[in-house]
Amino acid sequence: MAASEIPPSGTPSSPGAEAEAPRWWVFHGTGRPRPHLDLAAVLPPPPPWRRHRGETPADALEAPPYQDDEAGWALGAEPELSARWSPLTADRRERLSKINAALYLRRPLLVTGPPGVGKSALADQIARELNLGRVLRWTVDSRSTLRSGLYDYDPLAQIHDLNLEHPRHEPAGDGRTVEDEEAARLRSSARRIGRYLRIGPLGTAFLPHRLPRVLLVDGLDKSDYDLVGDLLDLLEHGRYTVPELCRLRSAASRITVPTDDPDRTVTIVNGEVRCTEYPIVVITAGEERPFPPEFLRRCIPLRLTPPSAEELTGIVAAHFSGVPSGPAGAVIADFVRRSAEGSPLAIDQLLNAVHMATVIEPGPEDPEPEFLRELSGLLWHRLTETPG
Repeated sequence: MAASEIPPSGTPSSPGAEAEAPRWWVFHGTGRPRPHLDLAAVLPPPPPWRRHRGETPADALEAPPYQDDEAGWALGAEPELSARWSPLTADRRERLSKINAALYLRRPLLVTGPPGVGKSALADQIARELNLGRVLRWTVDSRSTLRSGLYDYDPLAQIHDLNLEHPRHEPAGDGRTVEDEEAARLRSSARRIGRYLRIGPLGTAFLPHRLPRVLLVDGLDKSDYDLVGDLLDLLEHGRYTVPELCRLRSAASRITVPTDDPDRTVTIVNGEVRCTEYPIVVITAGEERPFPPEFLRRCIPLRLTPPSAEELTGIVAAHFSGVPSGPAGAVIADFVRRSAEGSPLAIDQLLNAVHMATVIEPGPEDPEPEFLRELSGLLWHRLTETPG
């Protein structure tokens, strides 16, 4: 079915809605890239206790560009359409004000809310609108550690390769001492360690970039309890060390290793990393996990609630390049009603139903109302209930 510019339920918000936003906002939540925005000039300096000494180095790193296909997965093919049906209500204003406060204070956002409400997509919205490049994503589970987010190192593979090469590097009998042989071996390890060590998404976010990177820490509530405490020092001071590189600094003080960004490397000096700009950290978590006070005071808490009917219409419009005609309006209205009757349904459950309703033509034996009810029964299971 063809897509229309006007949604079947509701009307787009006023074109001047963005102009109604407070002047101090840097992020407006539109999903629309602002190619002429100079964030370094617009965003005020951080507070003194979040400011690094010295200036940004001339060789500061640049983030890879944000890919539009990433937006297609997370935000829809045309994310800017979402804002057209998202009026600046009191709840939306409070939500955007908290996000902007986190930008001003260089503090992480701790985003909670029911499953499927759009917590992870917030990182993509920020990166796309503020021109901050590719989003760095660290998905956390019960086995995650601080080190696994900072970097990955495979010593067994390195030892295996060194053992294979050892017969070809026997002492040549030229008078070199054992110390000379050890120094040569260290230099060789330093040159080759990039084959076995890679900076992870968390570590890449704290590399010295010219502009802050956007880091998504997804599912912190699933982590081991100790990981939350281990994150505190990194989030507070913005620096870390790589012990494997520190041990090689006598042989090579500058070592180049790959990062989480595809085909990108970084040169680390003396095994130490310190950010020049604190990353914009979006931490997602479920509502059941309690976090210690010392962690909460370092974050800006943001609880997302299920979207309104107007916001859902905008989300559908973003993913379908306009709200599909026909039954889409009835699907959205039924979705809102069913969500209000029990535990909230997920946004992707709505998108699945709209897609099915637009690609399947019900036959005479399946009148549209019955067909839509059948779809909802198939796809709209409660996420807090046992599947089956």
